[in-house]
Amino acid sequence: PPPQMTTPPPPYIPPPKIQIQPPPQKHVIKQVTHEKPPAPMPPATVSAPPTPSAPVGPPVPDHSAGAVPINGAKPVFPEEMLEENREGSVTVACDIDTSGKPSNCQVLNSSGGHAFVEAAMEFLRKARYQPAVSNGQAVVEHHHTLHINFALGDD
Repeated sequence: PPPQMTTPPPPYIPPPKIQIQPPPQKHVIKQVTHEKPPAPMPPATVSAPPTPSAPVGPPVPDHSAGAVPINGAKPVFPEEMLEENREGSVTVACDIDTSGKPSNCQVLNSSGGHAFVEAAMEFLRKARYQPAVSNGQAVVEHHHTLHINFALGDD
């Protein structure tokens, strides 16, 4: 039998590129806030009462690490997200050491895309905070929660 002739599909024509104007350069990263870590849970096992000379629990700081970097570091809005008019936020738990440097940072929550996480972590590598103080001495504050919001603003 003669071969069946089929009509070839139409050629692929890519959609036209549309130029979108970037938003006004008045993008503002609203704020970096912090929350105190949750109170430590009592141990599940019953132990002998502590002697008066032994400290009871972790030392209570006179104040916790600051919410605003003392070195003026600011998060940089990811360029690709700015072009797409996307906003995002990242919540991170870090240890703030005695020099005010964040370390052992772990992302707890994020929205808007991985570029915001990368920008937040880069910001935290540069940021320095007022360290927590206990009995007049700088101490390490564990699991300090930081919220970094990337918002397009009109202000």
